[in-house]
Amino acid sequence: MLDQLGRLPAQDLDLGAYKSDFQDNFWKADMTWKLERQITFKEPSLPSWLAMTEGDWAKSLSLVEEMRADRIEHQRELDRCGIVQRRIRFVCEPPTPYLQWELHLLAIWAELGEQIRILPLEAIAHLETRSELPEVVVLGDRTRDPVMYDIQYADGVLAGARKFTDRDLIDTCRRQISDHWQRGEDIRRYFPRKIECLPPPTPQGV
Repeated sequence: MLDQLGRLPAQDLDLGAYKSDFQDNFWKADMTWKLERQITFKEPSLPSWLAMTEGDWAKSLSLVEEMRADRIEHQRELDRCGIVQRRIRFVCEPPTPYLQWELHLLAIWAELGEQIRILPLEAIAHLETRSELPEVVVLGDRTRDPVMYDIQYADGVLAGARKFTDRDLIDTCRRQISDHWQRGEDIRRYFPRKIECLPPPTPQGV
């Protein structure tokens, strides 16, 4: 079903509406699920990403580490609200510059509490005969009114989302995301084995 989301009717949200709607629903959820498939994005609002694109890898990693404090506070609030976050991150080898950078960030998120697992893109090749799987976030597992977003990008930059509220559809997609997550490798094992010792990435360019 995940591979069919792009052909199903949904509520279109521009960037501002998506961010507002996401915040309205996020803190009501008991669990969040994220499927992250694309291997290159642009994060122009993050100084660490910008440093990576400019070729200053040491500065980029230093700025990643500076993001830890805010994430600690975020995780404390998640724990206080009883919200569990799970993410399946698909990867390629060798990683793209973006992916190498993001996995350093996600390794910290996982250290602090997010449950992140890794799968190679080859694991979903049989599902992508027509198109790539979408970027999907599901808010809510056992909550009464879960929501799901098919996240939209323009030239790699977050641009909005398509929102779904049909419970049966969301349940089906959540199960599929969970199946991928169950098969994945914990990033806390994958990162030191595959990413941590890599040389600096080639500057990505903006």
